[in-house]
Amino acid sequence: MTPTVIEISYPLTFRRQEAEELGRHLKNRHSAVLIGMKKVGISNFLRFFLNNKDIAGTYIKDYKKHLFIPIDLNDLIECEVNPFWTLTLKRIVDCVDSSLIEEKIKNKINNMFLESIQLQDLFYTIDSVKLALLIITEQGYVPTLFFLRFDRMKDSVTTEFFANLEGIKASNQQVAFVFTSYQPLKKLFPLALPKTSWTFFFKNIYIPPAQKEDVRIIFEAYKKRFGVSIPEDLKDYLFELVDGYTQYLQLALIFLHESKGQIKTREDIYLGLGNDERINFQSEELWESLDKDSQEVLFKIINKEKILSEEKKKTIYLWNTGF
Repeated sequence: MTPTVIEISYPLTFRRQEAEELGRHLKNRHSAVLIGMKKVGISNFLRFFLNNKDIAGTYIKDYKKHLFIPIDLNDLIECEVNPFWTLTLKRIVDCVDSSLIEEKIKNKINNMFLESIQLQDLFYTIDSVKLALLIITEQGYVPTLFFLRFDRMKDSVTTEFFANLEGIKASNQQVAFVFTSYQPLKKLFPLALPKTSWTFFFKNIYIPPAQKEDVRIIFEAYKKRFGVSIPEDLKDYLFELVDGYTQYLQLALIFLHESKGQIKTREDIYLGLGNDERINFQSEELWESLDKDSQEVLFKIINKEKILSEEKKKTIYLWNTGF
């Protein structure tokens, strides 16, 4: 547990529905994909889920020793297959080092990583990941690998890549994978993902914008860091404007901090956020992440035009993600 992670302070009720669904899949050792629009708050949710010591007992409830291994692909300089597996092995070493696993086992896994760096052999690195996870399981732990921002790999992943993941799972049924992405893996990797396995191997969990009570939890946790204090009525209006989208809330907190207490009315907030370049840039990024069909349907929604069932079927992503 890292004391500097603000999300540790969140109550266990934070995003209860999402936590319950993820916990249920992990209890059954299913692999899952957390899907949501870009910067909707998946990483915020996972910092809470990964770091709160009571999560396993509350949401997984299988009374086993869980070892959560986060692998943030933002740490990759090159989003290629070889660095991916090297980073994965390194994060396994890091998590084992901070666990209560005995020292000689820690040294054994660390030596495997050092050997992989010297050899620079992809197959050895993948085999080392597989062996390290088997060793962890033998020590009585249940390992789950969290691949954060997995969509960064969209130009590098091949069928062989997914075959290697399935091979790891086949050799150790206690292993589970959790991926985060702004699109379903089937859409990101239509050629690489084996058609026979995508629905069986990965369970999709859509992460919508946060509910108002969860937005309040985030605000209260972060307001001290940003040095922000606003009246309760303006706070409620702010929550209405950001509408559960975590990045908008954090950008709004930065805006309020920079305003140094000059925001007094709803109009001040509305105009200030509407003219903030960072918020406008984030909105553009969200818009550009959508395909043409989704953009056209959003225009129809804005113009209060009827959405045909076939249109909704083609753009179901908008509804699934709460866009």
